[in-house]
Amino acid sequence: LLLSFFPSFLAIQPVQETETRQVRSLNGLWSFVRDSHNGPDIGLSQEWFGKDISRFEAWSLTVSSPIRSISECFGDASSRDHVGWVWYQRKETISTRHSDQRIFLRIDSANYYSILYVNSVEVGRHVGGHIPFEIEVTKHINFGTENRFTLALNNTISWQTVPNADFNYLVQKDNISGVDRYPPGFFTMKGNFDFFHYAGILRPVRLLFRPILFIEDVLINAQANGSFSYSFGLVGNGGYESIHVEVTDEDESSIYSNDKLTGSAKIEEAKLWWPRGLGDPTLYTFTARVYGSDGSIIDEFRTTFGFRSVTFDNEKIYWNGRPFYCQGFGMHEEADIRGRAFDPVLMTKDLNLLEWTNANCYRTSHYPYAEERIYEGDRRGIAVIIETPAVGLKSFSNENAHLHANMAEEMIVRDRNHPSIFMWSMTNEPQTYRPETRKYFETVVERARSLNAQGIPITAVYGPSQSYNDYTADLFDVICVNRYYGWYIDIGRLEQIEHSLYNDFITWKQRFGKAMLITEYGAESIPGLHKDPSFVFTEEYQTDLYHSTWAALDQLRSEGVITGEMVWVFADFMTAMDQTRVVGNHKGVFTRQRDPKKAAFEIRERYGKSFLQ
Repeated sequence: LLLSFFPSFLAIQPVQETETRQVRSLNGLWSFVRDSHNGPDIGLSQEWFGKDISRFEAWSLTVSSPIRSISECFGDASSRDHVGWVWYQRKETISTRHSDQRIFLRIDSANYYSILYVNSVEVGRHVGGHIPFEIEVTKHINFGTENRFTLALNNTISWQTVPNADFNYLVQKDNISGVDRYPPGFFTMKGNFDFFHYAGILRPVRLLFRPILFIEDVLINAQANGSFSYSFGLVGNGGYESIHVEVTDEDESSIYSNDKLTGSAKIEEAKLWWPRGLGDPTLYTFTARVYGSDGSIIDEFRTTFGFRSVTFDNEKIYWNGRPFYCQGFGMHEEADIRGRAFDPVLMTKDLNLLEWTNANCYRTSHYPYAEERIYEGDRRGIAVIIETPAVGLKSFSNENAHLHANMAEEMIVRDRNHPSIFMWSMTNEPQTYRPETRKYFETVVERARSLNAQGIPITAVYGPSQSYNDYTADLFDVICVNRYYGWYIDIGRLEQIEHSLYNDFITWKQRFGKAMLITEYGAESIPGLHKDPSFVFTEEYQTDLYHSTWAALDQLRSEGVITGEMVWVFADFMTAMDQTRVVGNHKGVFTRQRDPKKAAFEIRERYGKSFLQ
């Protein structure tokens, strides 16, 4: 599948209703049709985009959007395991009062490859499953009557996608009889990652109504020394008389104003944005307005931001000049029933529990999370490492490098104004012991640096690579490493963990001389399974492994080797079926239903003590 670029794609900015902008949610019930399993693209060849799919007799179902994966929505194996095209459709009447506006359809997440049609006409395509895309549909809208929005979506991943997967047709014929073990067309698709490949529409869908001339591509750079700069563009052909920009504080008092598309200033006594444990997460509001000759507002845009600087040296990360020790979790944006569909109740529960554990940070493993969650991090003072969907890479073609760089760009442009984000993670556990990864990641990192106006660290999370065989770590500002001593390495040998983990990190430090974090460690525990002495998969073994790991981490921290730790994982989550997975991955300190295991209380005590240091 090839990505077609359309001029109607714009830089992603926050969804908001103002005096000049309106938003209509398209969440709710959509008609749904599943195409043949890895078949010959029946829907495209028969032009389903030009038909009312709610009237189809075969495979027609009604689903709610956003849905999780097709799997848990329908509750049957053929849907759960479906590979190929699915089709969504919804009808919506657009009033003539919107005929003097520009209309965009925005999908916050659709995994993996999307083709959008409006009234039977293709209007745009997008590749990648976790970043919003919006497409202008104005000229395709029939005002005052019903319009049909159709989305064709394909979840196939392979070595030509990011993330990668092994997609293979299997043939195994008996040498004597010639009988094939597998039926014709039998294939496997296994992602090189340990979580369920949720597909479909995963986050909200909206129609956005904007004026003919509107504000776009807002960039804010506010540093701890009070330096402040901004820039934005205007999109459209309409004329305007003037521009007004204003920054207000928590009390809605104006601290800065200007009348240009770009500006800079030094804000005296700016209150800084701090992560939990270091201070208050003070937010300011940026408002830009465009006025017509009659004094009316043509467009208005506002967003929050914070004054903060994230710097680093060869030992530590510094927040506003103070050492910052990250203590938190790797997570998944996932739960039972809803899968990966965005759920504000689940989001609130997760962040409340994160605060209960005394954590101050998390990583959006292994894809960018919903914008709503990042805004909550801004408000609560929860620091975030945000990560591209490039998990478990083992295919490093030039084409994939540019696709990966495009995804990094989409992520950074969406989230660059959030003060809670303190690192851009380009990848998780790539096979960087292969020489060709050098050129690949040079391409990705170069793109990320060109967009990193605030200068926050750029990192990669290492797994299968070792310090002695990696080709890429010197390209990054900070090194993150995942290690599972006592689990994947020397399982059951808790006495080996402290020695092995300490020396592992020392070798990385000696070769690259960079600040480091451990971003994953842990063990699985089945809730309610106990054993004395501890045994693998019991809650006791999980906590015993933590304590053995912490002995090494405390020593590494005291010697200036690490500047943060994240346990894997916040909560249990679903995976593909495998002999090593009993209905998912159970390394969580909380169950998939968010009930605490014994480990949650141990983590809370550890993080609480560190919180007071």
